[in-house]
Amino acid sequence: MNTTNRTNLLRLLLAIASMMSFAPMTQAQRLLDRSEVKELNGVEVTEQLGNHVPLDVVFTNSKGEEVKLGNYFDGDTPLILVMVYYECPVVCPVVLSQLTDSLNKLNYTAGEDFRLLVVSFDSTETTSMALGERTKFLGGYNKGSEGANDGIAFHTGDEVNIRRLVNSIGFNYNPTTKGQYSHPISLMILSPEGKVTRYMYGFDYPPQELKLSLLDASEGKIAASLGDRLLHFCYQYDPNAGAYSIQAMQVMKLGALLTLALIIIGLTFLFMGERVRKRKYLAGLAQEGEQSTTNNHDSHSSKTSSGNFAGAHTGHVS
Repeated sequence: MNTTNRTNLLRLLLAIASMMSFAPMTQAQRLLDRSEVKELNGVEVTEQLGNHVPLDVVFTNSKGEEVKLGNYFDGDTPLILVMVYYECPVVCPVVLSQLTDSLNKLNYTAGEDFRLLVVSFDSTETTSMALGERTKFLGGYNKGSEGANDGIAFHTGDEVNIRRLVNSIGFNYNPTTKGQYSHPISLMILSPEGKVTRYMYGFDYPPQELKLSLLDASEGKIAASLGDRLLHFCYQYDPNAGAYSIQAMQVMKLGALLTLALIIIGLTFLFMGERVRKRKYLAGLAQEGEQSTTNNHDSHSSKTSSGNFAGAHTGHVS
């Protein structure tokens, strides 16, 4: 087995081992479901999985520029959408803080592998508020770069555009007292085309869940390694369990492919070994033949020389 084959096989085995060790972590960190979130905050999300957000709605970013929602969807990069209001006293700051911690542990980078879009559902909030919250968020995000800065956007909007967006994702909220709101504790994962593919509830966003959700939304396009591709192949979201779980059939397929690969590699190794042994055998025979020819030639030369010497000696006596 040559060095390249050994290296590729080792990488495959390590990726499978990593995938298998991923299973208990995924099952241990279960996100809250909708009913639990409703108990926490009084309202829930009416899930709209498979629905597309309106790409023509217009919001104002933290620079004061008007931008269409569709500008953030390029057909390759998934998006995390977070609905908040910037003057929220408790819930929204915790959501953004927990999300920052999770993104810091994620081996994907905003602006390169995904985009983060934060939108205020309070139409009275201002651009300066969006700028302040974005600055705070970037201060806690430790993968800051020019690409990351471009991939994290905070917005405000008017009532019409906000309402169109929240209706498309089923995000419900109710005003309470003193300008505050009761609203779901959740974020949404959108595909590169703007389709709602996943909801994540509560305050905890395990990096493994985020990774699988983004891989799902992009249909594996953002997979950065063989391990990521195996995760996307073998794991599927189970709404009843509230988490991703390993799929037995997919693992069986992967095991069959791995077994076939090992058989092919083994047969190749045996075939190459047999060829080497055959070449050595033929080389040995050739060497023996050459040695035999040389010995015969030397023997014939010796006999000829003896005969000539004997003839010459007999003639001299006569």
